[in-house]
Amino acid sequence: MTRNINKLYDIYINSEKSAINKNKHSEVNALLIFPNYYNVAMSNLGFLRVYELLNSPDFMSCDRAFLQDFNDDNYINNNKGIISIEKRKNISNYDLIFFSLSYENDFANILKIFHAENIPFLSKDRQNDINRNNHYPLIMAGGVISFLNPEPVSPLFDIMFVGEAEAIFPDFFQIIQKYSQSLNKNKQDIIEELSKFEGIYIPSAYNFIFSKRDKLEIPVIKDIIVKKSYPERIKRKWSDYGFTPSISSITTEYAEFSSMKLIEIARGCKRGCRFCSAAFIYLPARKSSIKDVMTEISETQESEKIGFVGLDTMDNEYIKTYMQFSLEKKRNFSLSSIRFDCLDESNIDIMNRAGLKTITLAVETGSDRLKKIINKDIKNETILATIKKVIESGIMNIKAYFMVGLPTEDLSDIKDTIALIKSMRTQFVESSRKNKRIGKLTISISPFVPKAWTPLQWENFENEKILLKKIDFIYKELNNLPNISLNINSVKSAFTEAFFARGSRLSLNILINSFNNNLTIKKAIIASGYKIEDFMRKFSTDEILPWDILDQGITKKYLKEEYNRALEYKTTPGCFKGCRRCGIC
Repeated sequence: MTRNINKLYDIYINSEKSAINKNKHSEVNALLIFPNYYNVAMSNLGFLRVYELLNSPDFMSCDRAFLQDFNDDNYINNNKGIISIEKRKNISNYDLIFFSLSYENDFANILKIFHAENIPFLSKDRQNDINRNNHYPLIMAGGVISFLNPEPVSPLFDIMFVGEAEAIFPDFFQIIQKYSQSLNKNKQDIIEELSKFEGIYIPSAYNFIFSKRDKLEIPVIKDIIVKKSYPERIKRKWSDYGFTPSISSITTEYAEFSSMKLIEIARGCKRGCRFCSAAFIYLPARKSSIKDVMTEISETQESEKIGFVGLDTMDNEYIKTYMQFSLEKKRNFSLSSIRFDCLDESNIDIMNRAGLKTITLAVETGSDRLKKIINKDIKNETILATIKKVIESGIMNIKAYFMVGLPTEDLSDIKDTIALIKSMRTQFVESSRKNKRIGKLTISISPFVPKAWTPLQWENFENEKILLKKIDFIYKELNNLPNISLNINSVKSAFTEAFFARGSRLSLNILINSFNNNLTIKKAIIASGYKIEDFMRKFSTDEILPWDILDQGITKKYLKEEYNRALEYKTTPGCFKGCRRCGIC
């Protein structure tokens, strides 16, 4: 190994503030891998929480590893392998390997990591590799992807975790400790014992039967054959209503959110926006206890900022208390994206006094018709009034998120969105003029990607040519306007995300073809004998979906009802106490 990566990792380690003992020596050596770069991983609260949990048993220590850029001299090492940041060991030298999966577009990075270590991609190939005498470590995966739609990557792993780590790990630790002296020799026994617990998915026990066109398997699922003694569906394991909020167990200036302590104030959201997977898979929505959050604010270091994390932070009944307490403690804070109808003048005043320079608002669309489809029916007048209040309070910058390619969207909807953005700009400039200074109005536009476990899961990803025409139209209308910074996210990237978000195990074949032959996903689809529409089509509401292997507690009947309401332009009120609509409560 050259000193380049050691030097870089020394810089990272020395920058970290952490209560976790990174030099712990234990019977079981585990490794947690985030399939992206260090700066991305260290801003991911789920990754940080799992790292903390994996270091909690006395018998286990856990290190971290990340994607390494082998074209960057900082990452060069002699054997081109992936090394951990703590002990600088190659990943194959660990007893247990965990992947934290948060983004579909990271799937190719999993293959890069396996390839760098000469680890066979498929779990079944590792079990049958006589050259290694089956001495590969157990390779597992968790994270939001594992309980959203794990199927495009499930054959890569021996075990996947479906649900929240806090709830699953106690049973898991019990079995690992039992076999701690012989993990490699008893892999199959470990897998068999773990399979009996809720929230544990053993992909090799499930065989998906696909329809065929000539001799080619196509992504239409005919049946799922389940190995004897395994459950037909994998039920998620949850922390019920009481849970300890996740916090950043490590802060560093090299994270995307530099030196920021992230504090989870809620999980889930009661609003029910029909495009939002997190709003549905985290049902029922739960709040962190006010005592826990206030304690974490109190313990924040002077050099750290606070980031309040939740799907809808302003909808939390205690948010004003948290912001006011942070202000009293002289701690800067930030908030994730905010709904317009939750932003009152007193909250804006606290944000302004705390020195917030930017507020992020999730608008989605300017079309009244599409707002009803996505169940986010906020009037344009409310949006403009909120911008006026925010800017006139002294907060200078606004970021606003929009989507393009929503179901049934046509040119008139695009024109409505453009008209709203122009009105937002006018209001932004007028309000800024009163302050005798002007900030930045940033408009971010992303293609809509249908996600599993939402009422819009049956919808297709819009044809790329049509998407590009819409985006080109938006760009021409807005790009030359002063005081607007226009960010349009990649259609190519969104295509890849949609391909995996709606994908099956056949999608993994495409990914491996793409990796082995250095092809884009689209070219790999064609090279494999498929049509693009085979993977990007609209699903029938009666067919077996890849993620039907999971049991989130949400009934398909409920999702179908919500889908039909969307197509009828009917909105649905959010969750409330005593609600029995979705099947979870």
